[in-house]
Amino acid sequence: MTAGELGAAAGARERPAAAAAADPSLRRKLVWLNVFRLLMVTVLLGGTALTTWQSGLEAWDAALPLYAVIVGVYLFSLVVSLLLRRRVWTRALAYAQLAADVALAAGVVAVTGYSESVFVVLFTLAIVNGSIILYRRGALVAALLATATYLVLALAVAPRVAGRLPLTTTFVHVSAFFATAVLASYLAEQLRRTGERLAARESDLAAITALHEAIVESVASGLVTLDREGRVTFLNRAGQQISGLTLLEARGQPGDQWFRTLEPGTGRDEADFVNARGEKLRVGYTRFPLLGRDREPIGSAIIFQDLTEMRTLEARMRRSEQLAELGRVAAGLAHEIRNPLASVSGCVELIRTGGGLRPEDQRLMDIVLRETNRLNELVARFLEFSRPPPARREPTHLELLLQETLEVFANDPAAARVRLERSLSPAVVTCDPDQVRQVVWNLLANAAQAVDGSGGRIRVSCGPDAGGARVVVSDDGPGIAPEDLPRIFTPFFTTKDRGTGLGLATVQRIVDAHGGSIEVASSPGSGATFSLWLPASPQARKG
Repeated sequence: MTAGELGAAAGARERPAAAAAADPSLRRKLVWLNVFRLLMVTVLLGGTALTTWQSGLEAWDAALPLYAVIVGVYLFSLVVSLLLRRRVWTRALAYAQLAADVALAAGVVAVTGYSESVFVVLFTLAIVNGSIILYRRGALVAALLATATYLVLALAVAPRVAGRLPLTTTFVHVSAFFATAVLASYLAEQLRRTGERLAARESDLAAITALHEAIVESVASGLVTLDREGRVTFLNRAGQQISGLTLLEARGQPGDQWFRTLEPGTGRDEADFVNARGEKLRVGYTRFPLLGRDREPIGSAIIFQDLTEMRTLEARMRRSEQLAELGRVAAGLAHEIRNPLASVSGCVELIRTGGGLRPEDQRLMDIVLRETNRLNELVARFLEFSRPPPARREPTHLELLLQETLEVFANDPAAARVRLERSLSPAVVTCDPDQVRQVVWNLLANAAQAVDGSGGRIRVSCGPDAGGARVVVSDDGPGIAPEDLPRIFTPFFTTKDRGTGLGLATVQRIVDAHGGSIEVASSPGSGATFSLWLPASPQARKG
């Protein structure tokens, strides 16, 4: 054999021993057996001491061999305990304990009268112990050791104690040893097979449980289970992300404390949900009872998903469709309005400059021309909104664009009584500078109108943010009413007396064309904050 084959063979021989040494079941049984032996010997020592104390000095001399056996067992048990603590030589210790149990029985029987001794039963206990720790092999080894030891005692001790060899007693005892070995090994093997089947079932159950937990933890939907009293018993990983809770925080707590808005319905339902982080979400959910094996309810479960972004995208899609439809209508309507409007304006201008008009008529003509010009401006802005020019994309330093826009806006009469504050960090995006400048100007003009007359502040900031750049324009004006917030980007919606309602709609359209997003946060009395995000490149939003 080669050196490699010899090494492999040696490793193969060492693996069973290593496996046995690492067997926690065998080690645990050896620990309990050692404890049992110590208890038995302690009882034997106490009984012997009591008997000799009552019998006098002669009994002490007779009991000295028994004391020597007991001390030897204590020393052996101490050594075994130390080795078991170090977790080495486990299988060797098993056979050593078998031999020690047989030696203990032999020693006690030898000093207590051989066949007349009541401690012959210790041999059968050693056999039973062998079957417990090593099953059939342990029982047979212990029986053979017990038989050999007992026969040695029979030849060496019996003639001196009883005067002759009691063959009948010896035969009965040896037969009892083997009968005990057969019965104990049978029961031990049955116990071993039962244990193996139970371990296999436990392994299968553990695998199924692990698979179940992996599936539940991997689904994208949140799952929370409640007991009959409505207390949380389980919350998966997705549910923890949506609810802002950990399983440790939620388990055992009333489910209504967080999930009260998710009431039972007829099937798939939606509801507003405020999570533990204070975020307001739109949640789709299904709530259903949990039934036990007897079909009796044992609690309930809720499967839920965060639909906030989906509903926001749907709202944007509906708005885009409305704007597209509005653009198609506007294209034809604008031409139909602008041509007659130009004719009316020209005729009125001729009449007004022709002379011979009374002052009242002259004033009326001025009103007609002013309103005609206003209507023409409205039509022009409407056309600009419905058919914006194609974007001219180029890398743009957003902080420089904002700086220039703020300098021009500071000289506008609308900003005469407004304090402008800025915090501009370098940020580069790919955009149409003119269209982005128009967006910022509209936001500044709205903010200036909101704080007009109060000498308020407008704060403008920008900087890199999540693959793009973010521009924030906020004011400390009266704020926006909650019922108006969902409609402020709708065309022709305005709260101003002379507003057109196209400014913020144009802002939304330009931002959408750039693949960005715009959000507003406001409440009455706390001003308004518009947050504009633009991607670093047109593909960033899609990617």
